Amino acid sequence: MQDPRSGQETIKSQRPWGDIYMVVRNQRCSVDITTIRKGNRSSLHSHEDRYELFHLLTDGAAIEIDGQVHYPSPHEEFLIEPGQKHRFWAVKQQFTMVVVSFGEWKKEDQIRHEDDYGRKGKGLTDL
Repeated sequence: MQDPRSGQETIKSQRPWGDIYMVVRNQRCSVDITTIRKGNRSSLHSHEDRYELFHLLTDGAAIEIDGQVHYPSPHEEFLIEPGQKHRFWAVKQQFTMVVVSFGEWKKEDQIRHEDDYGRKGKGLTDL
């Protein structure tokens, strides 16, 4: 799969009453709103088939992609490609992000490499 956004980037549209961030337009995708509680982190995992776009809504996140750690601000984005190992955690406060998955979303697509909760090597079918 090539760039699932077909070259589209997020556009900030300012209005008199506030702002709109147009993250994905006219695309086939799955969208989640993910919240991580303070002091918790996801497993280090990868996907065989799907891309994921992380769009941060609040402060407080740390995101690791292939060993490189980022501390993003609200509305920063990261495009995770198939095969890239990644995880995220809440450093000092809970944070929320939008996760847009491109490609077929299926439980079997996730591979856990490390996990704080004893789920290493298990897929999403083994929560």
